[in-house]
Amino acid sequence: MTSRQYLGLSLVLAALALQPAAARDIASGELLGQNCAACHGTDGREFNEAMPPLAGMETEQFIRAMKDFREGRREGVVMDRIARAYSDAEIEAMAAWFASRPATQYGSEEHE
Repeated sequence: MTSRQYLGLSLVLAALALQPAAARDIASGELLGQNCAACHGTDGREFNEAMPPLAGMETEQFIRAMKDFREGRREGVVMDRIARAYSDAEIEAMAAWFASRPATQYGSEEHE
């Protein structure tokens, strides 16, 4: 094999190696976001007075809120402690996932 063929093969293998990483990033936002279900409902789609819905929330709004909780700029009953567990990358992955969720009450489409 020539050095040019090795280079070509290396580039193909590198591209293939990066593809699963992108898929993991998308899945991790969903996986991490499901940790919020106990309070914010399935897929963040619980719309009631006690908890704000996360589904459909703008990415920057979610990121700002989580970082404010984490860094003590925003008080919360438990969110200040919960937010400390997440890195910037994890918060950003959750923000993207919640922004992609429909901003409707979970289960409401079954009754329409």
